[in-house]
Amino acid sequence: MKAIFIADAHLRRPEDRNYRRLLDFLDRQQDLDGLFLLGDIFEFWLGYRHVVFTAYLPLLEKLRQLATAGTKIYFVEGNHDFHLGPYFTEVLGGTVIPDQQLVEWDGKKLLLCHGDLLNPNPNYQRLRRFWRSGLVRLLAKIIHPDPVWAFGIWLCNLSKNKHPKNCRWDPSPMLIPFAEKEFSAGADAVLCGHFHHPVDRPIDNKQIIAVGDWIEQFSYAEMIDGKLSLKTYSD
Repeated sequence: MKAIFIADAHLRRPEDRNYRRLLDFLDRQQDLDGLFLLGDIFEFWLGYRHVVFTAYLPLLEKLRQLATAGTKIYFVEGNHDFHLGPYFTEVLGGTVIPDQQLVEWDGKKLLLCHGDLLNPNPNYQRLRRFWRSGLVRLLAKIIHPDPVWAFGIWLCNLSKNKHPKNCRWDPSPMLIPFAEKEFSAGADAVLCGHFHHPVDRPIDNKQIIAVGDWIEQFSYAEMIDGKLSLKTYSD
């Protein structure tokens, strides 16, 4: 069996380099059994019942093609994409994971998460709960998608100005104790995104992987016949 794990593409426009490379990468996947999207694939996504943001139509169509061909799709919500909506479950037949989940795949128990739950900042966690609240879900039913999109992109620009890309850091000191707890609960591997820093660390025949980002690194994890490895895409 073959599975791919990707996170943190932060897609905005189909003409952007990372967007085009992601479509090209997915085009090249043959006999793909599982595609695991570990959050922040979109720069901003708030799911509507009958509407999707037009900037993401090329990717959504590619995901539909993969699903039709038999690829099982899992999507872990990140801190930029949440309330994913019925397109992913009803059209793609995928599995949406709001926080984290232990998934059995190819003989392994994989703990899948975005990684932002590890953030110890209480203000961040309150903001995270707000975006996932019933109030935001209700507002999504009332407010037109256009101002929601504009507001979401404005927030993303604000966040980028506060947290420039050169502030990436190795999350291993935070990831290791978290993963060890999950290992003791039965997980064989922990996979996440969020940190924009690739990590591949074995611990006692188990494995921690942070997949890095699909903005400049184009790093991802691949699992073939139960073996996990961290890779970089080069076209």
